[in-house]
Amino acid sequence: MKHTQPTVRELLIPLDQYPHLNENQTLDEAIYSFLEFRAGQKERLHYAILFVVNNSNQLVGRLTLMDILRAFAPPLFTPLQAGLFDGKKGEYPDLALLHEEAIFAECGKSRMQPIKSFARAIDFTIPAETHLLTAMAMLHSRGEMEVPVTENGTIAGILRLEEIFLTLCTSYCQIPGGGNA
Repeated sequence: MKHTQPTVRELLIPLDQYPHLNENQTLDEAIYSFLEFRAGQKERLHYAILFVVNNSNQLVGRLTLMDILRAFAPPLFTPLQAGLFDGKKGEYPDLALLHEEAIFAECGKSRMQPIKSFARAIDFTIPAETHLLTAMAMLHSRGEMEVPVTENGTIAGILRLEEIFLTLCTSYCQIPGGGNA
């Protein structure tokens, strides 16, 4: 079976239909935005990333669930600066519990801060004319699940790995029971 050259353009979610906030909105508003998009029996979060726009509605960054957790508990995510000593080297995740009381006491203090101080810059985009398989390889090589898509120099929308997966399973790979087109 021969298919047309599938591009990212057919799979992207337009930016206005994807969860995003203005960089001046608060961390509290970001939390509520994540909570708005829940689905399924256990009300699982539908998105793990919110995109951040400026006052001109230009994409300037992204905010993940981990970014919010880092804002709530900075000491937990700050590498320890230990001097020379004998013993175990590296990370100490078991010591996280020692910070429990301080973290829970501090976690609400950052909620009213603007998200621009917690958002990370966009450093990877995919052009809308990119072939579906090239986009899949690019996402894989960078360990990304969602990426902004550009068209004519602006952000047209977001490509999620879910759309690539569904397209491959239902249209190209002929997966039995996958809703073959």
